[in-house]
Amino acid sequence: MRSSTRIPQDLRESSVTSTSSSSVTSSSITNEASPDIDIPTVTSSKSNTKSEACNGENTRKIPRRRRLRECAQVARKRLRGNHVTVWHAADLRTHESGVFQTTSSNQSTATESNTESSREGSCEQNECLQDKTCCLSIVQGCASNQSPSNNKSNGFYHISKGEHACQSCYEEISRVGRPLYDCYIEWKNRWVAESRCAPFVRLFILDELLPFWIQCVLCGKFRRMDRSMKLTPAEIGSFICAQAFPDFQHDPCQIPEEVEVSEAKRRSWIKSLSAPPLLHNSPALHYLRNDYFFDEIGMSPLNAEFSSPEIETGKENSTSAFMSPFNIPNEQSMAFSLRPDVMEYDEVHAFPEYSIEQVLYLGMRNLIITLWNLNPFEYLTFETCVSHLLCPGLARVWYCTELKRILDYLTIKNVVNYGIMKMPPIALLKERIPKNTLEVVVIGGGLSGLGAARQLRCLGAKVTVLEAKSKVGGRMQDDWSLGVCFGAGAQLITGIVNNPIVLMCHQIGLAYRLLSDECPLLDVTTGRQVSPLADRILDEHFNCMLDAIGQWKRDTKSSDNSLLNQLMNLNNKLTKCLSSKWTKEYERLLQWQIGNVEFSCGARLSDVSARHWDQNESVGQFAGAHALLSEGSGRLIRGLAEGTEIRCGYEVDKIDYSRSKKVLVHCANGKRFACDKVLVCIPLAVYQKKTIRFIPELPPEKHLALSHLGAGLIEKVAVRFPKCFWSSLLKEDGTLDYFGNVPKSEHERGLFNMFYDFSSRSKNPKNQYYVLMSYVCGDSVNLVNEKSDVEVVANFIDTLAQLFPDETIPTPMGYVVTHWGRDNRIGMSYSYVKVGASGDDYDRMAETVNNRIYFAGECTNRFFPQTMTGAYISAMRECSKIAESWVLSNL
Repeated sequence: MRSSTRIPQDLRESSVTSTSSSSVTSSSITNEASPDIDIPTVTSSKSNTKSEACNGENTRKIPRRRRLRECAQVARKRLRGNHVTVWHAADLRTHESGVFQTTSSNQSTATESNTESSREGSCEQNECLQDKTCCLSIVQGCASNQSPSNNKSNGFYHISKGEHACQSCYEEISRVGRPLYDCYIEWKNRWVAESRCAPFVRLFILDELLPFWIQCVLCGKFRRMDRSMKLTPAEIGSFICAQAFPDFQHDPCQIPEEVEVSEAKRRSWIKSLSAPPLLHNSPALHYLRNDYFFDEIGMSPLNAEFSSPEIETGKENSTSAFMSPFNIPNEQSMAFSLRPDVMEYDEVHAFPEYSIEQVLYLGMRNLIITLWNLNPFEYLTFETCVSHLLCPGLARVWYCTELKRILDYLTIKNVVNYGIMKMPPIALLKERIPKNTLEVVVIGGGLSGLGAARQLRCLGAKVTVLEAKSKVGGRMQDDWSLGVCFGAGAQLITGIVNNPIVLMCHQIGLAYRLLSDECPLLDVTTGRQVSPLADRILDEHFNCMLDAIGQWKRDTKSSDNSLLNQLMNLNNKLTKCLSSKWTKEYERLLQWQIGNVEFSCGARLSDVSARHWDQNESVGQFAGAHALLSEGSGRLIRGLAEGTEIRCGYEVDKIDYSRSKKVLVHCANGKRFACDKVLVCIPLAVYQKKTIRFIPELPPEKHLALSHLGAGLIEKVAVRFPKCFWSSLLKEDGTLDYFGNVPKSEHERGLFNMFYDFSSRSKNPKNQYYVLMSYVCGDSVNLVNEKSDVEVVANFIDTLAQLFPDETIPTPMGYVVTHWGRDNRIGMSYSYVKVGASGDDYDRMAETVNNRIYFAGECTNRFFPQTMTGAYISAMRECSKIAESWVLSNL
C-alpha cells in the first residue's frame, strides 16, 4: 500500500493569490519568497554520519497515541500534474508491491535489493544535468572520484534535481553483504516501528546520508557541510563561509555558490524529489513527541531530538501553564489550539499548492508556532526560525525559501508575533511595500482600538487613534480609591489557556489571580448557608433544563422564544415529574441560577434569544481556570497605547468613504483626518445611537445586525469595610474568591447576585483592605440610576446584613458605584443576542464595507462576545484583513 506521506506535485512557480472570507479571514499574503536569509539563532540538531546510522543511539522507543490524519485518505489519491508520481515511479511501484515488509531472511532481502536495482536503473529525469555527480561518495569506486574516462558507473539514481547517487554507492547500501546494508536494514526496521510511511533506499539516503546546506550570514551563500557536524541553532546562526573552506587563503565568500543551490531555491524544485524531505530535530517535538506519527506532520521519526532550555535545566516550561498550541488526541478542543496534522481552512486557501498533501507545510508551520509558544516575549524572526530548521540535502535550501512565506502568513494572521513586545526591526508591510505607507485611523481608544493600533504599527502602518473621551481604556477602567484595584468595567478573564490577554499580562509582568470553582451560597431568607445537597440538586435540575433547550434547538424548527419563557416552561414540566416536593428553597435557588445567566448575558432573559443565547458555545472556548486582573488593567492599556499617536477628546461625527482614494474622518471639534483605512472600535450602544454618520450610508445588513443585537448593561458596587465580617466563609488558606446571594424572589434575582472578595492579600495586617464587590443586572439594573449612590450602598449593606444575621455590619470606609448606563460614549457593558436574532448578526457587524471601513469590538466577535478577550481577538482579525487588503491592492 502506498504511504500517505507524499510531496506536493502542484507546487507552482507563480505567487499564490489570496482569497477573502468572512469572520475568520482566509486570505493570505503570498509573493515569491525572498532567498535572503540573515542571522539565524536557536535549536538543537543531531549529527548522523553514515556510521552513526548503524548504531542504536537513535532507537529510543517513544510510546505514541498515534493519531491518524483525516486527510490521509485524500493524500493517497494521485495528484494532478505533468509528473507521474511524487516519488520516482520505481520507488512508488516498490511501495505498492509491499516489498519493504520487514524480513530477516537473506533470500528476501536479496530479492528486495535485486528488485530495486532492476527497477530504478539510471536517472532519467529530463530536467537533471547531463554531467551528474554523486552526492554520497561513500565508496572508493564512487563516480565522483573517477575521471569521466574511467567512470564505469552504469548510471545514477535520482534523489532530487541536483542530487544523485551513483550505482556504486547505491549498491553499497542496497546489496546484501555490503558494509552499509546492515545499517540500512536496521534503519528500516526502526522506521517501520515509528512511521506509517514505508521505508526504501532513497528515503534512507535522504534522511541519513545527505550533507547539510548552511547559509553564510555574511554573503548569504549556501555551503555544503559534512554530515558529521553537530549543528546547533547558535552554530547555524553564526555560520560563515570560512568554516566550509578553512584552508582557503582569500575571502571564502568570493567562492561561487554551487549551481544546484539556485535550482533548489525555486518553488517548483520540490517536485523533483524522489522521497519526502522530513525535518530533523524539530522544536515541535516539545509538544508533539507522544501523540502523532512524526512523518505525518513533516518530521523525521528517527531524528527526533529536541530539548527546550527549560527541559535542559530541569525547569518547567515558563509558558506551559497558559499556552497549549496544538490539539491533543482524545482531549477536548480549546480555543486557539491547532491540529498539527491538518491545515486550517484559511491555510488551504492561502497555500493551495499544499492542499492535497500537507506534510511539508505542516512541518514548517508547526515549527514556527512552537518557537513562538516557547518564547512569546520576543518578536519571532525569520532568522530564529531558520536556525531551528534542519533537513539533509538541498531540501533545506528549498525549506528556507518557503519558510519566509509561511512565517509572514502566520504573522499577518496574528498566530504569532502579537501582544506587547518590542517592535520588529523591519516591519512586514514595509518589507513588502517599501514605497507606500498604509495610513489607518482607529476610532475608539478601548482595548480593541489600542490593540489594533499597536498590531498595525507592528506590521508597518501609520496609525492615529481618535478617542472621544478624555482618557483611553474604554470599558476597562481601574479605581484604586478603596486601597485595592476595583475594575469598574472588565476585569475577569474567562479561561487562561491560549488567552491573548493572559499572554500580554506575562509579556509585561502584570499579575492576575486564578479563581477557584468553590462558591458557597448564602440564603438571604434564612441567613444560613445553603446545604450542599440542595445546591447540587438545583444545579442538576438547571443543567437538565439547559440540556432540554439544546435538544429543542436541534430537533425543532419553531420560531424563537425568550430564554426566560423557555426556562420557565421547562421548569413547570420538570417539577411535575419530580418524585420529591418542589420546595421554596429550590425555587429561590432556581432564581439564583437564572440571575447568574442574566449577569452572563447582561440583560433580562425575557429579551434574550432561547435559540441563540449561547451560540458561541459551538466552538471551543478558552480552557483553564478563570482569573481576575487583581492589579487592574491600567498597565495593560498603557502598554498597548505606548508609542501610538492618540488624540483624546476627538469625537468622530462623520466618516466619508465616498471618495475613490482617501477616507475622510470628521470630528466634532472641526478636525479632519484622511487615511487609507478606517477601523471603527466603538460600543454597540454608540452605533445604535447613530452618533456617527456614514457617507454613503452603511449597508442594510449592517443596520439589521444593529437592531438584532442588544446592548447589555450591568452596574457594579464596591464597598470597603474596616474588618472581614465574612471570615466564616474563608477557605483554609484564609482567602475567598466569591459567595452567592440566593434571593427571596424572582424580583430580586438581579440584585447583588454574587459578592466578590477583593480584599488585599498582604501578610502585613497594616496593609489590609477589606473590600466586597457585587453587581446589579436584569430588572434591577435601573436601581443605580433611580437612586443615589448612598441609597444603593445602603441597599448593598442591608443585603449583607440579611446574609450574615449574626454579624454586625460595620460602617463602610468607602464605596464606588459605576454608572455605565449614563455614559453617552459607552452606554453599556456587553452585547447579547435578542429574541429573533442569531450569531449571524455578529458576523454582519464584522463585515468590511467598501474594503475601507472595518469594524472591531466584542459586538463583532461571534465566537468570543461579551469579553475583553473577544474584543482583542476581533482587533487582531481586522488587522489581518487590513494588512492583506493593503498588500493585494499594491501588487
